[in-house]
Amino acid sequence: MDSSDHLNSNNNVAPVLEQSEAERQCEFLLQLRQVDARLLDCIAQSTHSLMYIEQLVQSAWKLFPQAVRPCFLWCDQEQTRWRILNHQDWQADMADAMGHLEHVPQSLMTFVASPSRQFGHESAISSRASWHHWHGFLAQHNLDHCALVSVPDENGDWLTMCLFFETLSESEQSYLNWCVQQFLASLPHWINALVVRRAADEKLQEHTDEQTGLLQPHAFQNGLGMMLRDARRYFLRLAFATVTVKDELEAAELKLLSDTLRSTLRDNDLLSSFGEREFVMAMRIGQLDDAEVVATKIMTALQETDPNEVSLLANGVSIGVAFYPEHTDQNRLYFASKAAAGAVTEKLGYRLEYYGKFVRNLDEAYQE
Repeated sequence: MDSSDHLNSNNNVAPVLEQSEAERQCEFLLQLRQVDARLLDCIAQSTHSLMYIEQLVQSAWKLFPQAVRPCFLWCDQEQTRWRILNHQDWQADMADAMGHLEHVPQSLMTFVASPSRQFGHESAISSRASWHHWHGFLAQHNLDHCALVSVPDENGDWLTMCLFFETLSESEQSYLNWCVQQFLASLPHWINALVVRRAADEKLQEHTDEQTGLLQPHAFQNGLGMMLRDARRYFLRLAFATVTVKDELEAAELKLLSDTLRSTLRDNDLLSSFGEREFVMAMRIGQLDDAEVVATKIMTALQETDPNEVSLLANGVSIGVAFYPEHTDQNRLYFASKAAAGAVTEKLGYRLEYYGKFVRNLDEAYQE
């Protein structure tokens, strides 16, 4: 074989090797997508936090069945208390029966105490003095590296995932490092999803918003659901209003605007905030014309608000009103009223949505 044949032979082999590496990476990413799907299911089903964390740990075991050993840590924000949440996977002499740690490596504490450093990597830990309480276990499992990611929870405490792994051959080490990096990059999103879900679960226990005193969105929807059931049973009419402010409000302005809108309601009417620029209202009415009275009442209250206290009102407020039984469920009422608010062209005004038309009064709805 001459030199040109040898060169052609190498050119034929190289793409095969590159494809093999690409295939391995693609397979790993597909497995990572499956982990995403499982964790999304857990969040959607409001799975208990400890079960979610167990799913995270099990995902690491499945993705790295031999080369990596996961350790999920919790510590308080002062770093005075530490616990291995998956302590069953670790030796009893490293933590007590509940997973509490007495000896925490200094480099691990330093990493967690540096929030600007979300990711970390420790090498040669089986021989480093700060890890000496872990040396027996690390040596037993040939673990010499540790990749870390740390995320604060809703209380300011820290959730830290440590991925311990051994030193491999150069090619295998390169592939493993790549896989660990992909997993680590996903971990903050997975952990933050848990933190946000726990905060949402806690909020769902609240009936009203502490800042504004308005109904929480879920409480508003529950109340509206009961109003709709009564309306169907007793053949009643409802009006649903969306009030949209064109600019975001500061906390003091939001509170004042909330109080202003609340002053227009009767005892059994509902009011909630869907974000800082949108309010929704639901009220029982005797006839369609009552909706004009309601919209005018809201406009009058807004016009009387001191512009120095709610300066952003000068940029415009739109009010849209939809009706039940013309719209038979919550979603249709909301979208119809929001569309009506979007049809307002003046700085402060309202529109009624009636069978696809956006009008100032019902007489307009019957005009050709």
